[in-house]
Amino acid sequence: MPVNVRRFLYSMLATLGVIMMVPLTINVARLQSALEQFDPLATDGLGLDPEVSAWLGGLWLLFLAGTCVSVGFLYLALSTGHLKGWRPVGNGEPRCARCGSPLAMGLERCGTCDQRLSW
Repeated sequence: MPVNVRRFLYSMLATLGVIMMVPLTINVARLQSALEQFDPLATDGLGLDPEVSAWLGGLWLLFLAGTCVSVGFLYLALSTGHLKGWRPVGNGEPRCARCGSPLAMGLERCGTCDQRLSW
């Protein structure tokens, strides 16, 4: 699959994650009014109504899932297509870790396989 197609798909999935976060941001006013009515000294153990806590729990789970999805796929979209450098094998004479050919010290790429190197 081409790199541009993968980046597009990953960015669309990251957008889906952001869309999953929207319901909580839309209902912030309702959340604030529910928190104003919250009684921390309630004797029944729950300060919020069971209906409000179920609603709030569902929104928080959707928000957290959307955050994880968007951050993960955004990382993939931004890091796709960038080759990672290989560290040369350093036992004695430096050699390419990919093809095993001898290297001069400090080269940016292997002369045989054109692999990017990180020293």
